[in-house]
Amino acid sequence: MSLFDVDHRDGNEAMDWFAGVLSELNLHVFQEVWTHKIEFFFELAKKRPALLHICQSLFIKETASPTLVAIVLRFLIDRLPLLGEYDDQTAVVTIRLYKMAFNAVQTFPQANEPILASHLAKLIMDCFPLAAKATKPTNYLHLLRGLFRAIGGGGGRFELLYQEVLPLLPEMLESLNRQLLASEGFTRDMIVELCLTVPLRLTHLLPHLTYLMHPLALALRGSPELVSQGLRTLELCIDNLTPDFLDPTLSTVLRELMEALHSHLKPLPANHHHAHTTIRILGKLGGRNRRLLTKEPALHYRQYSPPAIALLTSGSSIDKIDLSPVSMLASRTIKKASSPYRAPAYKYLATCLNVLIHEV
Repeated sequence: MSLFDVDHRDGNEAMDWFAGVLSELNLHVFQEVWTHKIEFFFELAKKRPALLHICQSLFIKETASPTLVAIVLRFLIDRLPLLGEYDDQTAVVTIRLYKMAFNAVQTFPQANEPILASHLAKLIMDCFPLAAKATKPTNYLHLLRGLFRAIGGGGGRFELLYQEVLPLLPEMLESLNRQLLASEGFTRDMIVELCLTVPLRLTHLLPHLTYLMHPLALALRGSPELVSQGLRTLELCIDNLTPDFLDPTLSTVLRELMEALHSHLKPLPANHHHAHTTIRILGKLGGRNRRLLTKEPALHYRQYSPPAIALLTSGSSIDKIDLSPVSMLASRTIKKASSPYRAPAYKYLATCLNVLIHEV
């Protein structure tokens, strides 16, 4: 394939021919070749990612797809602990190969869904402890995001996968929320997205809805894509849950939620889609958002008095010296019984007080 590095079009054509030859093999021969040579293929694909086109061509062939999905997933999951230590090129190739296998499940769900289901519990639950100690934890988050999107994009078809995810749900949501508290920036946005795209139906999520409230409030303050996801999730809850059930859950983050919603009520050039969706959500709440008015106001203390200033004359000029910084230092020094500077600190404060009283 190095002959085609310059012209990718000819390279793709050659790979299509090669994939066609492989797909014509006896299935047992095909399985034996890929089982023995998958590591060889992976090592070459790291150096030349275009080779993944061969896998892609085979994943969409109904006869070869289940066999290759089983071999690829087994190979990749055996090396899952290495994903957090790979260099960027290797990580990209690995995650892309995972996503191609997940997409093959969408293409041929009847044949490939049981294969993914057999690996699903290990794949999901191993990612959290591995990410906690990995050099590059975001690699595992990218993998989980690709998995959740593939299952969630199935339109409710993957009943077998849902049944595999359901027992993992409490521990999975707890792990995501725990990592959410210790993350920031892009990593936090990815964890928020994972919380909101857990591949289960709303009825399965109801007992654990409190785990989604904090991520939901953060999503409404995030990137435009994350805001759209958060608004969809909130509207879905309002449409399908009764006020008696939903309101106590929303009340835990009511202030953050309402402030985030009101921040999207802006005219153009702000995002009009978010503004219109927010108006619709507030309408569906039927005034329940105004319950925030019965809560105590969130007040922040602000220094309103003018700073303590002493006037110093030097020749013909008058300079103003702010006494506050050194006064705070002197005050902390006096509180330390072992400090040898307590006496000078007390004298400084007494002098400052004398200056201020004299000026008044």
